[in-house]
Amino acid sequence: MRASFIHLADTHLGYEQYGVRERFNDFSRTFWNITDEAVNRHVDFVVIAGDLFNKRAIDAQTLLHAIEGLRVLKERSIPVIAIEGNHDRSYYRDGVSWLQFLCHQGYLSLLAPVMRDGAPVLDPWQRESMQGAYVDLLGGRLRVYGLPWQGAAITRSIEGMAQALSEKRSEEDEQGVEYRLLTLHTGIDGQVPRMQGLPTMAQFYTLHEHIDYLALGHVHKPYEFDGWIYNPGSTETCSAEETQWDERGYYYVEIDTDEPERIIDPDKKARCHRAEHIRSERRTYVRHDLRVDGLNEPDTLYARLEDYCRREGPRHQDSNKPPLVLISLVGTLGFDSGSLDQVRMEEIVRQHFQPLYVRIDNHTSDQDYVPADGDLDGRDRSLWHELERRIFEDLVARDNRYLAAKEQWSVVLASLKQKALGKEEPESIAQYLREQRDKLLEVIYQGESGNTM
Repeated sequence: MRASFIHLADTHLGYEQYGVRERFNDFSRTFWNITDEAVNRHVDFVVIAGDLFNKRAIDAQTLLHAIEGLRVLKERSIPVIAIEGNHDRSYYRDGVSWLQFLCHQGYLSLLAPVMRDGAPVLDPWQRESMQGAYVDLLGGRLRVYGLPWQGAAITRSIEGMAQALSEKRSEEDEQGVEYRLLTLHTGIDGQVPRMQGLPTMAQFYTLHEHIDYLALGHVHKPYEFDGWIYNPGSTETCSAEETQWDERGYYYVEIDTDEPERIIDPDKKARCHRAEHIRSERRTYVRHDLRVDGLNEPDTLYARLEDYCRREGPRHQDSNKPPLVLISLVGTLGFDSGSLDQVRMEEIVRQHFQPLYVRIDNHTSDQDYVPADGDLDGRDRSLWHELERRIFEDLVARDNRYLAAKEQWSVVLASLKQKALGKEEPESIAQYLREQRDKLLEVIYQGESGNTM
């Protein structure tokens, strides 16, 4: 059997980044480029590993843009198999998500197995109910399994999936299944330091003997392991942090189960597939830390900023796709930062980069206010943090919806405060809050239903 497919994730359609409407269009254009590439390469199917949309409540234009990309695949009879990510789900357990709507309209098959005691039931997907764990392609020789966003229950779900796949193997062999793909919307612990609570590599390896290709989403950093675990990264730049992962995009995968020796990986091992990671076409995002140490007046800082912009701006100018530019001022100023002219600094950047959007973040400290020992008044700061946490705990406990997890919520609120004081990206802070909220609500729900993780 020979086949090919495209694996993508985290397209985040509908994201109007920084309130700039053209960024809304950027995310759609990147998605359309990938669906066009799927047509041009004559792939047998496409896998979307979650977060097709940026938020659960989308507007009409976002839906139209999604349909525009999926339509070209449907017209050429290229199946799309998708799972829901944490951004895609409906607001209520009995609600209907927009991915379910697209499934109902025939644009994709949305895998959603019934969960029993924390484990998926591996029944075939049924269009009428829009439920089921897998679809068979290419005459039943290729099987695609899927498990949508599980939140805090992901570790238990992976254990259950491994056990269910083991029990299913003899049946698959009898049916002539030659290649197995599983798509999950989760990441691997340790790939991005600030993302906590993800499964470890050891936990993923319980799936290894049952799966040929593990298609991941959720983490916007691209990575792959051991010729069977693949995460393509986000297709567009959702935050300044992602500029360090320039090779984000999607995978084009070729399968050959008849002659696996035809496909040789870079490690010189023969495999039954070859995965080529392709960088997606997207708008240039320039991020630069401008050091300010030793500068004693605003004019010297403006001169340093202009020197950088004069050197780097021209090579990033693009009349068709003007860049996004984020400058972070870092270090210790020799003067009061309040005397800096924000408008003037932004105009310097605009003059040389001609950007679509510019932002200058001040992450500096003033030397006059930095204590020698790092303590503002000699008190034990750990006592301050404990007092602050108790205050947060008391505030949270006033709302019965959060009472059962008031201790956990107080920690989250304290973390949010530190992130805000550290001037982290608003999108990053919001994403952290969404992730923690999902985890804690899952804990509360399981506690009320008598289930354990």
